[in-house]
Amino acid sequence: MVEYSSSLFKKVPSYMLEKRNQIIMVLFVSIFAIIFINIYKPFGSDKWIGVGDITDTMYFVWSTLLVTIGMLVVAASRVFMYRVSRRPDHNITFLRYIVWGFVELLLLSGAFTVIALIVGQNLKFEVHDPLNVFINAMQNTVFIIGIPYFICVLYFSYSERSAKLKALMNENIGFKSSNLISIRDSRGVLQLSVAKENLLYIESADNYICIWYHKNDVLKKQLMRITMKEISEQLADSNIVRCHRSYMVNLDLVKVMRREKENLFLELCVPGVREIPISKTYGENVLRRLVPIA
Repeated sequence: MVEYSSSLFKKVPSYMLEKRNQIIMVLFVSIFAIIFINIYKPFGSDKWIGVGDITDTMYFVWSTLLVTIGMLVVAASRVFMYRVSRRPDHNITFLRYIVWGFVELLLLSGAFTVIALIVGQNLKFEVHDPLNVFINAMQNTVFIIGIPYFICVLYFSYSERSAKLKALMNENIGFKSSNLISIRDSRGVLQLSVAKENLLYIESADNYICIWYHKNDVLKKQLMRITMKEISEQLADSNIVRCHRSYMVNLDLVKVMRREKENLFLELCVPGVREIPISKTYGENVLRRLVPIA
């Protein structure tokens, strides 16, 4: 109980006060009310003003007039609410928002009652009881306007949550994508996405390549139909470079480069991985890329 009470004094979400959402609400409520009233004529609303039976055409004109006047009242109220919400020190809490809506209900019901009295008098229809007209107006207004209003609130809340979720997902995807290397086969089909720090080296096998990587401290490999030239082009912007006719290596994982007679070899910092040879053709480029690391 205390938790609900404290929630009433919290500020309403900003999306409930945005100009765009206020306009959407007024328009949607107006359209919904006109269509709903003319199809279902709820609570005998064709008789609630006390003017007796009327034709469908008169009812449509009458209901459209009432809804239009009512929405002008609501629109004026929402414009004032929007201006209040733009103040830096505004304090439109849930409680005040509810009270504001109740005042709008009273204004709408009062406006409908006055119109019923004026029209009934001018058309010489007998309006039996103004108070009863006012009470009926409140009942009909709560039902007819309450439904689309509730739908709008749900839609605004859903849209806001979806936008935040999408932004969060894009942020996470952007972060993850910057740390992933995606490799496609010769047909352009994505075959493997692996974290940069997990991709060890790539080994050629005729028209296939074997990608060696580690996952959860386990050495794994994936065979893929693509040439070394094609994979080199895909990884041109990464630190995975060609070091031999049959090998590409992740320079970020190089621990030791050693010479054995006339040959150079790279040792990676992952245990259990074979040494990667460096050929003379690609040696200069590898050495140049390793200099900043050394």
